[in-house]
Amino acid sequence: MVADAEKYRAEDEKVAQRIQARNALESYAYNLRNTLQDEKVAGKIDIDDKRKLEDVIKEAITWLENNQEAVKEEYEQKQKSFEETANPIMMKLYG
Repeated sequence: MVADAEKYRAEDEKVAQRIQARNALESYAYNLRNTLQDEKVAGKIDIDDKRKLEDVIKEAITWLENNQEAVKEEYEQKQKSFEETANPIMMKLYG
């Protein structure tokens, strides 16, 4: 029984980490989308940068919808790629 509990505990932790990675990507995408919709931000951001962000947000949300059962590493890689595009633009805005 104890061995089964340990086995399931490890599986549960793996699932929890996968869900946490998915939620982090999803939260980042939706928070960034909401930030872009804020009138104070929309007026300050370059139109080309805004289009880039809108495209990468749409891509991330679509990817999330189509990859419900991706592994943790896939979610993390997608978020890293997303941040590589979004962070420099946001740094210009707030920097």
